[in-house]
Amino acid sequence: MGITRIIYAFALACSAIFYILYPFWFAWYLFLLILLLLPFDFLISLPGMLTRSVTLSSPRILERGADGVVALNVHQRAKFPARCVKLWLKVSGDDFSMWRRFVFGAQEGDQYEITIDTTRTGVTFFETKRLWVVSLIGLFCLPHNITIKSCVLVLPAPQKPSHTIALPRGIILKPKLGGGFAEDYDLRPYRLGDPIRSVHWKVSAKFDALIIREPLVPPAHSRLLHVRQWNDSDERDLILSRLRWVSDYLLKWELAYYVRLGQDGPVAEITSHADLLDYLYLVLSGAAHEIRTPAAVPMRFAWVFRIDGDL
Repeated sequence: MGITRIIYAFALACSAIFYILYPFWFAWYLFLLILLLLPFDFLISLPGMLTRSVTLSSPRILERGADGVVALNVHQRAKFPARCVKLWLKVSGDDFSMWRRFVFGAQEGDQYEITIDTTRTGVTFFETKRLWVVSLIGLFCLPHNITIKSCVLVLPAPQKPSHTIALPRGIILKPKLGGGFAEDYDLRPYRLGDPIRSVHWKVSAKFDALIIREPLVPPAHSRLLHVRQWNDSDERDLILSRLRWVSDYLLKWELAYYVRLGQDGPVAEITSHADLLDYLYLVLSGAAHEIRTPAAVPMRFAWVFRIDGDL
């Protein structure tokens, strides 16, 4: 826009000089035409400059080395002309912070994509607080105070810890209190007090003795993955990669668990891969207060597996 203003000022000055040196009618019309471009550009572009906005969209979580982009999307509430949109975007991470200037089209659906650096892990923040919409000719720009924030978490690949002997090797089923139906069950001899409805009559007839069908269910889990707080980015990558491996292992056996980061960090219940990714995203992006603590966290855990950065 600065070059456009310089060109306009130069053209206006040249037309004025031309009119002074050669005061003919066409010199006057040329000067008047160039002079009127100023209010014309403002009046025809003002509705368009007032109705433009920009949104930012990005993936929440990426694997290290994966492809990902942050997209700046232009929206307009009405079809009025405008030339372009420009903004300054702050990109920051653990050990860097920089401002980048972007200029792109101002029409509905126009988009500018920024490649995310996934060679480094951790959280990258994208933020802008003001954008400018440029008029059709480029002589004016209208600032908009708008806060756009987004962050992307890049995670290291899962890595097996050095000590995994304490990890469970399967689901241990226990008798269901109060009886009832269960997909899994065990057969045992009848004991005084067992309900008659639990008798397996076909098996009892075969063995000529009362045999009980005892329903089995997995016990209420009280497993905890206690993640030690890291001191630097290298230790963080090692701890997170080990956490992901242990989580994959437990969930493969359909073993739900709780996770806690640090000594007094938030506790979350993990029953799927998505639960862990959401937990890491909120903790690392500084939104740990949004983590919903389960209503029934055990006071004491029957099994605790500690994940640290020790080699």
